[in-house]
Amino acid sequence: MPANLQHWIDHLKQHPLPAMALTAQQVSTQMGRTSTTHSDYQRIIARDPGFALSIFRYLGELPKPPREPVTSLVHAVALAGLAPLAVGTKRLPLIKSGEDVTRAQGLLNCYSRSAHAALFLSHWAQIRRDANPDELLLAALLHDCGEMALWSTAPGEMARIEARINAGVAPEEAAVAQLGFTLPELSQALAEVWRLPALIVSSAQPAGAFQTRSLGVMLACALARSSSACWDSEQTLTLIELAAEYCRQTIDQAAAGLHACCAEAARQLHGLPLPISAPALLQLTPRIVKEVDTERVETQATAVEHHTPERSKVESDNQSARFGDQVPPSASAPNPARSSATGMEVTTHPRIEPDAPIEPSTLVVPPVQKNNPAAGSSLQYMLSGIMRQIVAECGVERAMFAMITPDRRSLRARFIIGATKEAKIRTFQVGLEKRHLFSALLLKQQSFWLNQGNREKYLTSIPEELHNLLNIDNFFVGSLFAAGTSLGIIYGDCGNDGNLDQASFNLFKQLLQHLNQQLAENTTIRIAS
Repeated sequence: MPANLQHWIDHLKQHPLPAMALTAQQVSTQMGRTSTTHSDYQRIIARDPGFALSIFRYLGELPKPPREPVTSLVHAVALAGLAPLAVGTKRLPLIKSGEDVTRAQGLLNCYSRSAHAALFLSHWAQIRRDANPDELLLAALLHDCGEMALWSTAPGEMARIEARINAGVAPEEAAVAQLGFTLPELSQALAEVWRLPALIVSSAQPAGAFQTRSLGVMLACALARSSSACWDSEQTLTLIELAAEYCRQTIDQAAAGLHACCAEAARQLHGLPLPISAPALLQLTPRIVKEVDTERVETQATAVEHHTPERSKVESDNQSARFGDQVPPSASAPNPARSSATGMEVTTHPRIEPDAPIEPSTLVVPPVQKNNPAAGSSLQYMLSGIMRQIVAECGVERAMFAMITPDRRSLRARFIIGATKEAKIRTFQVGLEKRHLFSALLLKQQSFWLNQGNREKYLTSIPEELHNLLNIDNFFVGSLFAAGTSLGIIYGDCGNDGNLDQASFNLFKQLLQHLNQQLAENTTIRIAS
């Protein structure tokens, strides 16, 4: 942990976030009624991140904190009783009106975004039939606890960060330039110190984009931030597309649901000194939105363990991709596998020559937009963009991202474009303990093209159980790395083999090289260990 981050944690962890005066008043009123339920308290406190945080800090500071995880406001009140509520109404600093509101405007903007994000995610939880929607609500409400703490205790620092962002600097870079670390890193560290629920911690990590519920928190908060500025910006429309994918809806359905959430937010936040985004909906101009075609493969997605695979020696060759002679296995590698179907021993180990360097002028992938909240820090956003471009420009009809599982023993499909819901490719999974094409690809950044010219030679290196999932006559495949660690592969194929040629393969390689370069340069991409 950077020394300056630890310094800020030591400073911020002692200071409570202020609550809004109306919240304290309504909580006090409910405490005086015998008919009040735990859900009544959640309905009031779920609009006020400051009051919500005070309850969990109270639990974390008990001499004997709860043994079981406390994941929602309802659970916290049921477990701790009225004590934290009484402490909150009496001891928390309050934002009342007039000068208080003016002075705390940056903090109130942050509170408003969190309240909107909580409503968005609660709506999505109903659509997805989530088993614990109250946990998601709380995670969205406190996701930006680090930013809130800075606005409360050091508003000048946050004002300078916002000034850099308004000048065109990426949010992560602006925070690092001002503080030496990013705001999500601060939120994660404070959430751990305050013993907040695990979902809040995981959603502050980039690897959370591959955990379904953490991804929902990240997406809701990014959408609340973007829509607070403009509802019909490219950023917001892109995030609505991602929300449609997340909920398996059409874009129109997702947008209509979000607009309804904004109207509900205006109703629920009435009387509080929080800005709302609903009035901006009245200023929307008609716009044609392209229908989304990306679908999530699984509901459970996990982060990749930090591990650096051993690299093999590479021979240069003029071919764009080829296998070389047999490579001796490393000390920890298993012996070559024997095919259960054919009884033949796989004696060749895939070796693929390094991709030729690309001149900057030949790159066709647009850079990640620095002012896009979903870009840069969201690996899922980057993958989605690359896969769409592969389908649009490389002649493939289906594109798949398969990710290494946390135990690094297998490769499993995560995102797919262009396949029907019944397509067998959605069940793609292959073990990595045996030597085959895909395990070889993950040794380093490289690409391979299986075609009629080399199919007979390399077909035995493709596990037989995958033959009915993939187009084993013609496909492109390449590996992805992040933070020096193999992340997975991107695969593309087409029913018409004539669509895949040398030119389209060269473009496929360029796209993957550019994505690997972005992953290497993006300081916010971290791989969970």
